[in-house]
Amino acid sequence: MKLNKFIFGLILAFSFLKMNAGYHAGNITYSWLYGYTYQIKLTTFTDIGNANFYDPCQDTLCYGDGTGIAILRSNGPIAGCAPAHQGVPINPNINMNEYVTTHTYPGPGNYIICFNQPNRNVGINNIPNSVNQAFSLESYLIIPLFGSGKNTSSVFGNLPLDYGCITNSCYYYNPAATDIDGDSLSYEVFACLNPGSTLPASGASGTFSINPISGLLSWCNPQLSGDHNVIIKINEWRKDDDGSYYLVGYVHRDTQFNISSCTNIDEEKQLENKIIVFPNPTNNYAEIGLVEKENYTIQLYDVMGNILISEIKVNNNYTLNLGNMAQGIYFLKITDSSNTSITKKIIKQ
Repeated sequence: MKLNKFIFGLILAFSFLKMNAGYHAGNITYSWLYGYTYQIKLTTFTDIGNANFYDPCQDTLCYGDGTGIAILRSNGPIAGCAPAHQGVPINPNINMNEYVTTHTYPGPGNYIICFNQPNRNVGINNIPNSVNQAFSLESYLIIPLFGSGKNTSSVFGNLPLDYGCITNSCYYYNPAATDIDGDSLSYEVFACLNPGSTLPASGASGTFSINPISGLLSWCNPQLSGDHNVIIKINEWRKDDDGSYYLVGYVHRDTQFNISSCTNIDEEKQLENKIIVFPNPTNNYAEIGLVEKENYTIQLYDVMGNILISEIKVNNNYTLNLGNMAQGIYFLKITDSSNTSITKKIIKQ
């Protein structure tokens, strides 16, 4: 009897594992529509092709007012996940998933919009037994009693996934946050809220910190290869009539850094150093600066995976015209003559 219970427990545990994606990173953002109604977007990054995990065609979100919703994925093409979309691969191993919903809040108040699912991806260095630990996100929305409560959260120019090298010098990352309401932003970084989680380890005399004003994260000096996750908190501040700042919201951004010896990603890093895209975010035009002249292929995708612009054999600086495109997020893929490619996220304001 005890053996049967043990086997049944193993089956349940295995089934539970199979029912959850390996989450790498993500965030929740929101935008004011009208009255007490907001559009809310959950963005996650999950494993591709991992037999232990399912593909999250649908995920769940709590609104912070005692209600929640299950949302179908809305980005990428429609195929095996129909009626949900497939998401968009950002590399051969990781898929970007977006889930968009609209919610009307009951009135003024402070609301923590939240997401919580097992499991994180396997092998995160600074989260013990990460594959069996929960992946959680939250964003804070304040709807005040007075009339200046029309708030939209920050948007980000860089993905919450980045790659660095084992080095005796410093590694840098910035979420490239902007606020369309003109609110002031401040930044904090702390360990993920999992048992045993710590900030990433630094080398001798090294540091790990974030500039609270600019958002520039500095890691001096990464020495351990593999994945490392932290929470970057982006606070929004607004002035009242007396000129004093008050908090109007924040986003917890679960951010992952993959550190390696770089022997396998040298070509990508070299290409990354050859490409400059500015300004980003942009209203109409983005300049693609090419440090070295050679033949490049430039392709622009929307979040559904549709190719909007495709230019072949670009060998000089290139102006990307987004003037006729809707506000939102786009992906710029640049491939060099050796078929090495990088993808950059562009925000059209």
